[in-house]
Amino acid sequence: LYKPVRDLGRLAAKFSRAGVSAQRVAEILDLQPEIEDAHDAIELVRPAGEIVFENVSFAYAGGKPVLEGLNLRIAAGERVALVGPSGAGKSTLVNLLLRLYEPSAGRVLIDGIDIRRYRRDSLRREIGIVLQENLLFGTSVRENIAYGRPDAPPQAVEAAARAARAHEFIVDLPEGYDTELGERGTTLSGGQRQRLCLARALVKEPAILAMDEPTASIDPVSARLITEAVGRVHRGRTLIVIAHDLADMSAYDRVLVLDGGRLVEQGSHDALLRQRGAYLALVERRHA
Repeated sequence: LYKPVRDLGRLAAKFSRAGVSAQRVAEILDLQPEIEDAHDAIELVRPAGEIVFENVSFAYAGGKPVLEGLNLRIAAGERVALVGPSGAGKSTLVNLLLRLYEPSAGRVLIDGIDIRRYRRDSLRREIGIVLQENLLFGTSVRENIAYGRPDAPPQAVEAAARAARAHEFIVDLPEGYDTELGERGTTLSGGQRQRLCLARALVKEPAILAMDEPTASIDPVSARLITEAVGRVHRGRTLIVIAHDLADMSAYDRVLVLDGGRLVEQGSHDALLRQRGAYLALVERRHA
């Protein structure tokens, strides 16, 4: 009788811990999102990709303004780079575009319609995102790439991996595309994780692709190949890149220089260098 009684005691402790955990999960599930769809929200379906920030201001709760009266138009199919010092508001622009936050003033439009009129799921479906902080799951390589498009056929998954320069290392894994990854992709190098996240964004074939320094953890040769591949695969679609390394700015149609929440300069790489203003100061600082 001793062992069954002892097991009952342990079971009671497990039930107690499970009850507390279930309560915490229930509290999270009961949370109401601060940003909700309008009752008459519409679907965003294959947009052309024109983006307009119209007199946009924004401040995080209790903080000073991050953006102030920003006016900016990105044409459909245009390739732009966002540059500027830390805290200038570059990542905030992307957060507002995804409706992770709402502007304090002004509005953001896609194809001439306020994004608050779109359903959030359709908006985010049409925007591919690659962040500096990689997030992978403890599932197969194939499932990680297809996460943003679960119905993606194997050919599409492989095509996206090739475009992101990930196919070469994937086929060398023990099970290839069926290799199970460690939680958060700990079995891969930083550069490999970044390439898988890029493949995940490309497999969606989004109308708008936003990337935050996508080649930060990759060697220079692979970084150049990825930049060329993204340009080829995403040709004709809107591309926004938050850039910290200013080495390849000539690859973009326009460079947008943010400082203090304002757009202080814009133009091509060569034109901005000739202006000898804020952009030139950033370039010289990076090479100092």
